[in-house]
Amino acid sequence: MGTIRSLFLHDVDRTIEEVIKVDQHDAQTVLTELNEYIVTDSIRDHFRTVYDEIVQVKSNPREGIGVWVSGFFGSGKSSFAKILGYTVAARPVHGSSASERFKKTVQDAKISGLLDIINKTIPTEAVIFDVSMDRGVRTANERITEIMYKALLRELDYAEDFDLAELEYTLEGDHRLDDFVERFEKVHSKPWKTRRKLGLAINEASSVLHELDPKTYSQPDSYARSVGSGRSDINPNKLADRAFELAERRRPGKALIFIIDEVGRYVARSQDKMIDLQGVLQAFGTQGKNRVVQKKAIAPFWIVVTSQEKLNEIVDALDSKKVDLATLQDRFRVTVDLKQSDIAEITGERVLKKRDDTVGVLESLFDANEGRMKAFCSLERTHRDIRISKEEFVRLYPYLPYQIDLCIDIVSGLRLKRGSQRHIGGSNRTIIKQAQEMLINPRTMLADQPVGALVTLDKVYELLYLGNLLPSETTREVDDVPKIIPGNDTAARVAKAIALLEAVKDLPRTAHNIAVVLHPSVESDSIEKEVEEALKVLEEAQVIRDSEDGYKLLTVQEKTWDTTRRGLDPKPADRNRLMRDTFRSVFSEPKLRSYRYKNLKSFKVSLSVQGESVETDGEIRLFA
Repeated sequence: MGTIRSLFLHDVDRTIEEVIKVDQHDAQTVLTELNEYIVTDSIRDHFRTVYDEIVQVKSNPREGIGVWVSGFFGSGKSSFAKILGYTVAARPVHGSSASERFKKTVQDAKISGLLDIINKTIPTEAVIFDVSMDRGVRTANERITEIMYKALLRELDYAEDFDLAELEYTLEGDHRLDDFVERFEKVHSKPWKTRRKLGLAINEASSVLHELDPKTYSQPDSYARSVGSGRSDINPNKLADRAFELAERRRPGKALIFIIDEVGRYVARSQDKMIDLQGVLQAFGTQGKNRVVQKKAIAPFWIVVTSQEKLNEIVDALDSKKVDLATLQDRFRVTVDLKQSDIAEITGERVLKKRDDTVGVLESLFDANEGRMKAFCSLERTHRDIRISKEEFVRLYPYLPYQIDLCIDIVSGLRLKRGSQRHIGGSNRTIIKQAQEMLINPRTMLADQPVGALVTLDKVYELLYLGNLLPSETTREVDDVPKIIPGNDTAARVAKAIALLEAVKDLPRTAHNIAVVLHPSVESDSIEKEVEEALKVLEEAQVIRDSEDGYKLLTVQEKTWDTTRRGLDPKPADRNRLMRDTFRSVFSEPKLRSYRYKNLKSFKVSLSVQGESVETDGEIRLFA
């Protein structure tokens, strides 16, 4: 029947970026992103909504000019935002505009029509950056206002240093910037645009200003000293005002759209950052509406941000009265929440899409083993959708249909566990990349397995292990299994499966379910008996124990608990003291120290434990 590799339409060894970077502007990379972008029905609807809002707000300006894009990591929110920015701005990509290329990809008349209107009537410049990775971010405490201003200055070719940008702004307004730039190169024999990035720029500019305007700058260090007395600053209102002014100077007749990735992560748990973001949206909304009404701007400037969490979830987590959800929702009038269910469809198209001539092979495989899969590959005691239809089997093989969501939930759950690697750099964290690595990584190499082999959770464990996404405590315990139980490969595989299933809430870790997630092939018989034997061995070795939710790995503390407990032998006096302390702690709650009879009268309660008073002077006496 051949190997799994032979089934796929696309080369499984081709480069697939782990994470789409909004500020990755390499033309070939962007071209690949546009050509391989998968537009599901829900994603198509989201693009229609945003494009339509941009068109409508030009004619009917309002203050709500924010777009909040949320979704599970790997759901494609960065891709969505990046493509939105590229297409609205019609950025050139290999001899054609991004919007023209996207229209060919999406094949949607409404989207094509809206993009044509935007590109022809609202020429736009896109300012695209990742707020957590932008080179202008010096500290984690910088405000969104400052980061946006630096990105704007960089996009419009001003100095990123606020003082030097202010100098350029002033000289440009006085029509003297060209003279300054020319004089600077004569004095210092280096271009101003190169030197302005360096630490000596202020001093070098100061000497040139003295030559250019000795009446204002009487000494070579006059400007440098004036800067030292008070550095330029930026606030939301000044940012909005300056954005419109600078765009009019450097991009006359154009609107701006800011695409800011990872804003949710940046403002999370920071009241000050969230208030600053709210101020930015309010300032841009007010300025944009007023300028369009007064015909001083072609259209409002849009601000598109991405976040793993929805806006209300970010605000709720802050629990601050100073951050008003209703106000923010009014500013972020457009919300895009990318569905987890889209990930399976996108993975199926980008990585697992089958050649036409191999579909029949998989359909025959399904027909011959449908009963076997229902018996040996169906999870028990769960509300998950565990159906295995022929169509979905063919589309997602070698994954079973429910395994995509299961893998997503595992990664999501692991990120919440203590000791897990939550940093952005972890690899194999997106299901698209994980699916590719499952096929070609030397630790799994499923592509070279015979057709019929399945993805199993021990292989998923290997990829997450390589990607540093597992809690260190978990990896220590699992790594010890081959040492504690040498030669028992099934026990090691079972331990890995349990480790991952502990991150999933609604799937009991029974022997049957563990056998299901380790089932090696659609043509294999049940491995439940082998799993049960491995579970027994693991329990005897104190690697796992059975709990209410099923089998779990024992922590170091849990392993030593029985020994510690047996070593404790409190005397009767110690037991009584502990009981008194416990009751005293319980009855420290004022509500428990009195009893109200039929809502008519309250009676105080007194308590004695082993003959010794804990609470006295009560009218109702309790004994323990």
